[in-house]
This record gives sequence, structure tokens and C-alpha cells, in this order.
Amino acid sequence: MAKGMYKKWLESENLLLLQGWKYKGLTDEQIAHNIGVAPRTLERWKNNYSQICRALKRGKDHANFAVENALLKKALSGNTTAMIFWLKNNYREKYSDTQRSPIEEQLTKEQIRKANAEAKIAEVKAKDMVKSDDSQMKAIGGLLDKIETEVQEDDTTK
Repeated sequence: MAKGMYKKWLESENLLLLQGWKYKGLTDEQIAHNIGVAPRTLERWKNNYSQICRALKRGKDHANFAVENALLKKALSGNTTAMIFWLKNNYREKYSDTQRSPIEEQLTKEQIRKANAEAKIAEVKAKDMVKSDDSQMKAIGGLLDKIETEVQEDDTTK
């Protein structure tokens, strides 16, 4: 049913409609229903067609900015609840309800540093793989196949 249907949603007026639905707060499941496809089909379209992904992201970003601006206006006008919410989310280290020891704070910082380093390493490896020639890709594929075979053999011997 959805085969080839994506082309219709790549047209500018339909991309704008997708963006508007996301701006209004519709979930991807609701948008998929409006389009007449399964949610996993919409997810596949987002992965395969950057225009669809960008339209949905743009709609969500615009909605988030609108809500953020409305919250800020409420906070600045003296709405105590909005002020507390704003401060707790924008100045967590100063206005958090939870008290952490200096050791816990240091551990959190180290975990974040480690996660950032691992992400950079993965990014470099991914870029290197893209730049690799076919012989390197075949070698990597062979190694991955060998590892997978060894894992499967280990699973069957247990």
C-alpha cells in the first residue's frame, strides 16, 4: 500500500504539512496514521529521505522554541512555578533538588568525559571506514564474520 507513496510526501507542500503536524505536537505514530502508513514505514522514510526527517525535526524544534519562549515570558512576568521550572532546568548545578557529594559530582563529570571521548572515537572510526577502500572493507567484513562465527560457536557449546 505504501510502496511509492513516499514520493507524494517529498513535495514541498506535503513536507510543510508534516512540519505543521509535528509543530502541533503530533507524535510520529499519529503522523503515520494521518499519512496512512504504519509507524515503522514512517520511521524508514525518515531514515531514507532526509527531507522528511528534516521537516519533522524542524516542526518539533519550532514547537520547542515556542514553548520555551512562552515559559520564559511567564517566568519573567513573575509566575513562580515557571521561574522555578526555568531555574531547575537551566541552572541545575545551582537549583537542583538533589544534593550530591563532591565525589558524586566528580564521578558524573568523568562519566560525561568518558562518554564524549567514546563518541569521538566512534565518529573517527566511522569516518575512517567511509574513507577506506574496498580491500579494507572486505578485510573488516571478514573479521566481523569470523567474530560472529566464534560467538555462534560459543553459544552452541554452552
